[in-house]
This record gives sequence, C-alpha cells and structure tokens, in this order.
Amino acid sequence: MKNLWRFFVLLGLSIGLSGCDLCENEVSQTVISPSGKMKAVVFNRNCGATTGLNTQVSIIPASGSLPSDGGNTLILGGAVPLRVEWLSDSTLRLGGLGGAKVFLQSHSAAGVSISYGS
Repeated sequence: MKNLWRFFVLLGLSIGLSGCDLCENEVSQTVISPSGKMKAVVFNRNCGATTGLNTQVSIIPASGSLPSDGGNTLILGGAVPLRVEWLSDSTLRLGGLGGAKVFLQSHSAAGVSISYGS
C-alpha cells in the first residue's frame, strides 16, 4: 500500500513538473506593424473553470506564432475590447482599458515601446 501511495505521489509530481499546460489561447485580433516585421496579438487565455475571463496582448515577430504562454505586454481581467494602433515600427498604442483590473502592463516588449491611452 505504501509503495502504491509513493507511486501516485511521484506520478503527480512528474506531471506537475513536466510543464504540462492546460491553458488555451484564443486570438481575437492581430495587428501587423507598418513594416510587417512585428505583430500585436490580442487574445483571451482560458485555463479552465477556476480562472475568469481575461484579455492579453503579446508582441511577437510577424512570422511567428503565438506562444502558449500568457501575454508579454498586457494582461487584464475581463473581456476588454482593446484598440491597437502601431504609431511606428517601434511604438504601439493600446487603448480602451477602461477600468479593467491590470495584472501586467509593460511599457516595452520585444523591442517595442508601448503607450496606453483612451
């Protein structure tokens, strides 16, 4: 019995430490930079019933695909209809945050400066 218990504990630790990610990203919009080299991807990240709705933004190379991680630029609580505008190849403006709860708000990511406005 003791060996069976140890087996299940070790199995649980192995699965937990293996980086098994049960979250899914659902893209709502993609906005390409003026030169076409970068893109801002707005998405919702669903990690199951214990997490609420959220809106996230990642800036990545235009040729790349969205990683399965959380956003590298902005993470907001709730479904937020963001406005995304490239001002230049190195400057992005994100608007429409309203009163959303902010979990991450970077002012630069992937070599791009980010400003926030209405």
